Amino acid sequence: MPYVVVACQVLTALTFLAAAVGKLRSRAAYAGFVAELDAWPLVPAGLRPAAARAVCVAEASAPVLLAVPVTRTAGAGLSALLLAAFLTAMILLRIRGTAARCTCFGRTPATLGARHLVRTTLLLGGASAAWLGQGVDEPATVGGVLIAAGFGALGALVAVTLDDIADTVRQVPAHGVTHTSRS
Repeated sequence: MPYVVVACQVLTALTFLAAAVGKLRSRAAYAGFVAELDAWPLVPAGLRPAAARAVCVAEASAPVLLAVPVTRTAGAGLSALLLAAFLTAMILLRIRGTAARCTCFGRTPATLGARHLVRTTLLLGGASAAWLGQGVDEPATVGGVLIAAGFGALGALVAVTLDDIADTVRQVPAHGVTHTSRS
């Protein structure tokens, strides 16, 4: 169990680190994030700048809290709370038929779709496992912890680049692949 917790902590911390860095890396990136909130009718127009700041502060705080042993529970709890809020907002937007876009990681905005719901649900599961697994005092080896951290990092890489992966898969032809023979 401690290895699952470590993997989930690393997954959660790196995903939120990428989200915060993506939004805060430049004034233009932050402005793009704030502009995307205009399509989210769940947040009143007057509160959108404050909501954007709050999201960025929370996303930047989560990895720091997860990295410090005495604040890991708070970091995992904050992460789970944020992800639950994001997932709830996405579901409400889908129910309303709103074609909102997300600059989740500060890059090119993508229209929210099923893959974003799945990704956020899985990340919520990871953050929840990190939170619920706090205080597990089972023995762990250094090698096992490093392997678990590697799996968490790999999961974060997939989560952060999911839109790029989906775009690449969509561009691969389903049939008609031709092979040239060398004689």
